[in-house]
Amino acid sequence: MLDLDHLEKAQRVSLTMQVEISLKGALITGSLKPGARLITKEIADKLGTSITPVREALLRLVSAGALHATPAQAFLVPEVTLDRYNEINAIRKQLEPMAVAAACEHMSESKLATLRELSDIFHEAMRQGNVQKALHANRVFRFTLYQYAEMPTLSAL
Repeated sequence: MLDLDHLEKAQRVSLTMQVEISLKGALITGSLKPGARLITKEIADKLGTSITPVREALLRLVSAGALHATPAQAFLVPEVTLDRYNEINAIRKQLEPMAVAAACEHMSESKLATLRELSDIFHEAMRQGNVQKALHANRVFRFTLYQYAEMPTLSAL
């Protein structure tokens, strides 16, 4: 017999992961600015979900160091120090060539065409001076490449 409690929990976990991915994307592209206060209900309303998966996603991001929690149960986007920025870039410089090499092993004409299209979108946004669009395009390009590498742990990092 199907245990509905486990099914409900699995759906909530899935929804939590979807919310987390949305929030990570907003952090990466700069849609959520350093110092911004995140309000659980507002995020839930915007994403069309309940408060629980949003709170769980926010807590996961706090655990990962991507957000700060305050005693009043508020969540803040932290300022990125120069040291942290340099650390992130050093890690990326080590991991991304490995991802490219792995993606090349699984490359096809259609995947290459997709990467070229995503690259063109990024370069066009840069030519237009549209920083927000360029950041988003860069993120989509990189995560598509990570997906092609077939290395799920890399995508999670």
